[in-house]
Amino acid sequence: MRFFHPALLLVLSACQIVGDPKDSGGDSDSDASTVEPDTTATGTASETTTTDGTTTEAQPTTGSTTEGLACADLDELACSATPGCRAVLGTPYEFPGCTPNLAFLGCIVQTDCAATPTIACRPDSLEIYLLDDTCIPPGLEPCTTMVTLCGEDCLGVNEAECAIDPNCTAHFGAPHVEQDMMLCADFDAPQFLACDKLQPPCPPAVVTVCPLDQPALAFDVASGCTPPGFEPCMDGPLPECP
Repeated sequence: MRFFHPALLLVLSACQIVGDPKDSGGDSDSDASTVEPDTTATGTASETTTTDGTTTEAQPTTGSTTEGLACADLDELACSATPGCRAVLGTPYEFPGCTPNLAFLGCIVQTDCAATPTIACRPDSLEIYLLDDTCIPPGLEPCTTMVTLCGEDCLGVNEAECAIDPNCTAHFGAPHVEQDMMLCADFDAPQFLACDKLQPPCPPAVVTVCPLDQPALAFDVASGCTPPGFEPCMDGPLPECP
């Protein structure tokens, strides 16, 4: 009969526990699970770093941005009061319903334009305008025309025809006459001087004008306007005749 020392039994038991294949779950080389790299993206919007060590550059986020100022929807008053915006004004050519006064055509972003007078038309319309430069507001496009500016047909028209045309204005002047041994302006007997296209009021003043090349024939005009075919003359208006 064989007898084993207790210490030897303890050593053998310990060796069996460590090397027992049943405790390892089988062959470690064949059953080992493969861990796939985690490609969950981390990082900022400009770059993406994955857990496997690779770095990719993210595409920029696109979005609608508005550059410049929103001038196009402003009316003339708001446009003039908004820094960076400018109002575009045009002189109308002859078309039904035109008036000779400058017309507000639109508001645009302030920009450099060539100082070249430009004709602009409104598509599908008879409206035509003369602009001071090459800046054309939305809604109009460059064009050419053979018609005259609105109201230019008033020039040279007689007093009766001038009075019935809403686009015309008549100029009258008080002639310089001699009364009681002194010169005065006879506002009680005004004379028709010329017909002109309708225009904004002139600065309130009385001006003395003479026909071109006729400096001795003078009139005082109470409207402050110089009629076409006349020029300022003399030293100033005379006293009104009594």
